[in-house]
Amino acid sequence: MDEGQAIRIVPDFVHYTDDGAPQAVADAKYKAERPDGFPDADLYQMLAYCTALHLPDGHLIYAKGNAPHAAHRVRHTGITIHQHTLDLDQPPASLLDDVRILAWRLLPRTSRTAQSLHPVAFGHG
Repeated sequence: MDEGQAIRIVPDFVHYTDDGAPQAVADAKYKAERPDGFPDADLYQMLAYCTALHLPDGHLIYAKGNAPHAAHRVRHTGITIHQHTLDLDQPPASLLDDVRILAWRLLPRTSRTAQSLHPVAFGHG
């Protein structure tokens, strides 16, 4: 992640535009939410990814949680870190619907305004 390539943490997913610019970053966390919430270390890690990639939004995806989505705007950075949960115990068709909605949320806000990119266009609804 650093210029000297000494820090070897890499996000699970980075989507790049055709010209090579990063457009979205996500990291999967294979853990369930605890009563006191998700670990702060996950938020710090995503903040580092967003900073290094110059992205205004980062996405943490958890296997299970109490709420489907939470967003945390980091002061003085312009970065919002989104925490999403996927219930992996649901039937496959429902899980795929949730994955489609999540994929739509990973798109930059400017892309999501297009009607053709709404989750309904992915077969949800």
